[in-house]
Amino acid sequence: MTESYQNDSEGLSLDMYEAGEGDFHVFNVAPDQYHRQEALQRTGAVEINCSIEKVVHGALAPDSDYYATLIVMQWSFQPKNGRRISEATIELLFEAESSDTEIEVKEVSFPDTYSLMPTTQDESVTKGAETTVGVEQVGQLSLTGKWEKTVTKTTSDAITLSGGKRMVKNMPPNRIARWVLSENESQESGIPASLKVAVLITRDDEERFRCKLALECKTDLKTKFQGFFKKIPKDDPIIFQPNSEDKGTRPNKNVTYGDEDLGSVNLDELSDVTFRRVISDGQKVWK
Repeated sequence: MTESYQNDSEGLSLDMYEAGEGDFHVFNVAPDQYHRQEALQRTGAVEINCSIEKVVHGALAPDSDYYATLIVMQWSFQPKNGRRISEATIELLFEAESSDTEIEVKEVSFPDTYSLMPTTQDESVTKGAETTVGVEQVGQLSLTGKWEKTVTKTTSDAITLSGGKRMVKNMPPNRIARWVLSENESQESGIPASLKVAVLITRDDEERFRCKLALECKTDLKTKFQGFFKKIPKDDPIIFQPNSEDKGTRPNKNVTYGDEDLGSVNLDELSDVTFRRVISDGQKVWK
C-alpha cells in the first residue's frame, strides 16, 4: 500500500509504524502457535486491535476437490483525546508454506462499496455584479444597480466501506483480501469503532499456510505532528494448521474442523460494522 494525503489527514502504514511507548510487535510464542487469536495490537494516541473470532477448516463443497478455511476477524479502532482516524485500509495476504500448494482468496465479506449513516446538507452560492447606465443631459447622471443570483444545491455524504480481492504482482489467483473504511468527509467524525470481516480461503491440499496483516491509516495532523508513530518491525504472520491432530502451542479455542460445505456460507451474515456502541441506561441513582 502507498501513502496518500487528503485534507488534514496524514497517511501511515501500521505494518511499519507504532503508536505510543509500549511494545506493539505481536510475536508468535512458538513456531507451532497456530491461529494466533491476538492478530494485531497498537496502543497509544490511537488504539487499534484485531482478534481472530472464528476459524473453520473443511471443504469447499461435498463434491469439491478443494479444501477450504473460513476466517472471521474483529477489528476495533479507538482514538483518544480528540484524535481521529479518517480512513483505514486492511489487507490480508495469504501464502502457502509449500511452493506446490495453490491457495486462493475465494470470497470476502462486504465485496462491494457500502454506505453507512448517510447525511445531506444544503449549500448556497450567491453570484452578483454591478451595472452602470450613463444618461447625457446637462450633466452626467449615473444609475447603478446590482443583480444577484443564488444557487442552492444539496450534497450528500456517508461513511463508506468497500471490500474486494487482489492478486499479488498481477499474478493469479487472488491471494489478498482487502477492505477500506472511510469517514464521512463532510462530518469529519472518524471511522466506525468496530468492523468484523470474514474471508473464505480455498486450498488444494491440507498443508499449513500463513496470513500477513497490513494496515494503513490516515489520521489527523495533530496525531502526526506530536510524533505518536515510530518505525517498528512487522508483526509475525498468523499460521493456520488444517490438520486437526496438530493443535500446536497455546491452541485457539475458536477453531473447528470438518465442515464440508463452507462454500455455502454467507460471509456477510458473519460480518458487522458499528460506528459507536451506546449504553441506553447509563444514568442511575445510587441508593
